[in-house]
Amino acid sequence: MKRIIIFLAALAIAHVASAQTESPLVFDTQGDNLGISVAGFNISLGENKDNRPTRMTAQFAGISYGVNVLTYEPNYGNWAGEPDFMTDDVASTRLGIEALGLQVSLNRKRTLFVKASMNANFDFYRFKEAMTLAENESGDLMPQQLSGIVKKSKMVASYIGAGAGFGFEVNKLRVTFDFNVDVLVGSHVKYKNPDKTKYHIGGFNNLRYRPGVSVSFDDWGVYADYSLTPLFRDGVGNDGRVLSIGLRAGF
Repeated sequence: MKRIIIFLAALAIAHVASAQTESPLVFDTQGDNLGISVAGFNISLGENKDNRPTRMTAQFAGISYGVNVLTYEPNYGNWAGEPDFMTDDVASTRLGIEALGLQVSLNRKRTLFVKASMNANFDFYRFKEAMTLAENESGDLMPQQLSGIVKKSKMVASYIGAGAGFGFEVNKLRVTFDFNVDVLVGSHVKYKNPDKTKYHIGGFNNLRYRPGVSVSFDDWGVYADYSLTPLFRDGVGNDGRVLSIGLRAGF
């Protein structure tokens, strides 16, 4: 419920931002002049001697919300023989926030573009069984069975990252192909049994690489991306990768 409320609030912010007719910050060629427009005020920066139609825009709001599917890989090593407790795909989700995006048009009609962005992603993975993950005395991450009534047993991984891509836009229909590099900034597990328990765990890959594609119309659309990097470090016990599919709004 908390994630839904946060998503709806962020979606409202993205909608307000996408409803603006112009980006808050625009670098544009204005005839023979090169100018900058900030919040509607135009400032001349000099002559545009080559008369090139290049335009760069900055957007400050974008949000995505989707389902994370962990591709099946058999457990091995310390996890060999453990049941397939990773993960409940329907309840495993991602909340993504694009804090800043820059776009440069490549042609006069501004239908082709390249873009770069900074983003943050919060991935939530529900366990299929009444289990969790914990580090043993040797520091190895191990599955741990939970007894009693267990609710909302999950692990959470948080990332910040940057991406670059290209695409085209025709009559408000926008298709973008991008590649993102994410850095892990936090990982923990939590559950209720019956009291709420939460603690940090290691074992995740610190970097991940995600090619992706998005299709939108008038700033509302869908996305899909796939992590080329396994969720866990080599040797932890499972090499599953994450496919994320969902909705997006904004830049």
